[in-house]
Amino acid sequence: MAATVSVSKGVFAFKRPKVKKNEDSPEASSLNYWTQGDNEDIKLLTYKSYVTCWQKVNKLILNLQKSVHAKVFEDLVEFVKNAGESRSQEEEIDSKFRISSIKSQRDIPTACLVTGVNMPDHEAIFGSLVRMLQDGVTPHIAQLHSRNCTTVRVAAFKMISQLMGQNAVMDPDSLDEVASGPSVKRAQCNMSVLTAWYKGLVGDKTLESTPPRSSKGSPLKSPRKSMESPRKTTGSPRKNPGSPRKSIGSPRKSASSPLKSEGSPPKKMKSNGGAAVSRTQQPLVIIFEDVESFPTNVLHDLILICSEHCSELPFVFVFGVATTPAAVHRSLSQDASACIAIETFQAQPSTHYLSQVIEQVLMSEKLPFHIGGKTFKLLLDIFLYHDLSVKNFIKALQLCMIEHFMANPATFLCCIASSRSSRVKNMTPSQLDIIRKLPSFRSYVEGRPPKEQAALLLDEKVTKETIQTLLSDLDRWYKRFCCLVKVVHALTNSLPGSPLGRHVREVLITCLSQSLVETEEYKQAQKLLGLMAREELLPILREMMSVLQEYNEDEELSSLYDKLVLMMVRFTSLDQLPESVEESKEEEDAISIQASDRFQLKEKLQELAKKKAKKPNAFESLRAEFLHCLEDVFITQLQPPVKRPLHEIMFFDCSSTVKRHLIGMPRAALTTALSNPHHYLQCNCCKLEDPTSIITTMPDVSVVYKLHLECGRLINLYDWLQAFISVVDPEADTSNRKAIDQKLQARFVQGVSELQFLGFIKPTRRKTDHVARLTWGGC
Repeated sequence: MAATVSVSKGVFAFKRPKVKKNEDSPEASSLNYWTQGDNEDIKLLTYKSYVTCWQKVNKLILNLQKSVHAKVFEDLVEFVKNAGESRSQEEEIDSKFRISSIKSQRDIPTACLVTGVNMPDHEAIFGSLVRMLQDGVTPHIAQLHSRNCTTVRVAAFKMISQLMGQNAVMDPDSLDEVASGPSVKRAQCNMSVLTAWYKGLVGDKTLESTPPRSSKGSPLKSPRKSMESPRKTTGSPRKNPGSPRKSIGSPRKSASSPLKSEGSPPKKMKSNGGAAVSRTQQPLVIIFEDVESFPTNVLHDLILICSEHCSELPFVFVFGVATTPAAVHRSLSQDASACIAIETFQAQPSTHYLSQVIEQVLMSEKLPFHIGGKTFKLLLDIFLYHDLSVKNFIKALQLCMIEHFMANPATFLCCIASSRSSRVKNMTPSQLDIIRKLPSFRSYVEGRPPKEQAALLLDEKVTKETIQTLLSDLDRWYKRFCCLVKVVHALTNSLPGSPLGRHVREVLITCLSQSLVETEEYKQAQKLLGLMAREELLPILREMMSVLQEYNEDEELSSLYDKLVLMMVRFTSLDQLPESVEESKEEEDAISIQASDRFQLKEKLQELAKKKAKKPNAFESLRAEFLHCLEDVFITQLQPPVKRPLHEIMFFDCSSTVKRHLIGMPRAALTTALSNPHHYLQCNCCKLEDPTSIITTMPDVSVVYKLHLECGRLINLYDWLQAFISVVDPEADTSNRKAIDQKLQARFVQGVSELQFLGFIKPTRRKTDHVARLTWGGC
């Protein structure tokens, strides 16, 4: 370092040596945190079970993301591809007839993707779209967010730098395939530089794809001309709002400039824009993720700037719209709207995506982890009434999974059946005791004969076999349970008023929380089903049979399917003619009855009405038999999971823990922080032996808060200050007002101001030097 002491000779930079990042450090740290404390072997097994389970969930969700938006993404990618191909064909025709120099301005193809109001999911949606566009159409893509595009200059820099590959939104593996532009300063990053770069890129591709031919003009000369004086093109069109296109340069003038100003013949234009160049052109896709949140002037000016260069650069816009496409036209002026040709694409709503997640993840037999009714209802309420975000729903599901595996040591058996058998065989006596202490297992043991009870509590081999059998039965039962939930949904979703709901998730919540046949909703649905005609029952019966066809492996479901097939045959071959003849005979007999007095006639008519009510026709009898058959299956199979042995291993239903993490309670947290700072600070100086006591080392705002709790509705500021000084500095002399330390007074004023900001007190005019104490919601 002696040679670099003199600062006057130069500045020397010594780079730090590159430290190789340890990729396994996050996993190692999470494992160390997971296995803290006792029973490290059990915690290690639960951690492995959690990782395996979450990997399965993540894989299923990734497949769902591809399939849910596959149709709209395919249409949108085809739109971008067709826009690029039509642009190439137009330029090929123009170059053939030599009319490109006087061609009028083209509209920018714009895809309006309506994504819905679930803003947290937009990142995943547009990420999938960018990957599909990179794979099939073009690598030149720019993603613009409203939070990063506050001005036109910043938005243009973000757009141009991403299109040129300097700040690309693509994967690192695909960076080699994209020709990155020249290293351009931020002040020089303008449309002229982008045009020069794109012409050079197209010229390079043309030279690679076609043999060299003699021509005076090289295609690489045009970028130099267009890069001269780049600052002139960066002027915002807002300087002259009456004529925004003149401030950028009219496309007609710029297109005709080779003929007028430079005097170059049209043949040179042909050499730069020939058919071979058009075939290799790739569109420049600009994605506005939240177009409604963009500043109006920024979006307006950016569209006009791109429209002026549309004859040279093949732009394609993608607008992400949360509400309706009309919002785009409301935010744009007429001249900006005239520059874009919009085609609308409707993405699937988030509720449809959530239904797919529930049916293919939560109701899947591939996943050993399940959630109970209370927790599922909490997650669903947060989704429906808070953000409509499937991404947040999945994060909440992951939180439930972490809580389930960390809080319950018996979850080391919550794994797939193939690995579960080996874990059951290798269980230690301490692990067996954990299973034996489960409430559901103890209830199961109490219900067995005395000899079996002794074997289950003392014999390890019998206990392991029983655990293996019970867990296998639990897997089969849940598969059957999910199938019957879909059957109930097919049975009741078309009823008037939908007593059990119109979606599978609503039926699932009901069945997970309590026995289905005991609910008032099911009783109401059964009454409505008992009034349905044969023409209404047959479509429902076919839908139920289509659901049961997918579960032919289960014996009980296959037997139910056979019964429904038989019911279908009987319903279709039902003939009510003999019943109607018998009814007509009974009516004739009833009419021919003659009574001696009025009271005897009344009794006979009542008996006849009872007989007629007790004898339903063939269809009513068959309908009652059908509903009774379904009810028998629902009674035995659609019971809540808490009634199944060893449900604690597979099911998580602690909604209070999840609610504490997911739903913020600022009022309780604020009160706890002010009354007991040690709860959050975890310092010994604030530790309280008595929750109502006040110590000197507490923060000033906590001291002021606790003192104000001892006051009434109106608080005298001077008395409050004296009490504060007596707590903070017990040795201070408070008898003389002039002797009060100004630092203590400033600390008190700051604490009072913080309480006023938090809403505990407010100024009042009722008394001088007083403040009013507030309660939550009023005074």
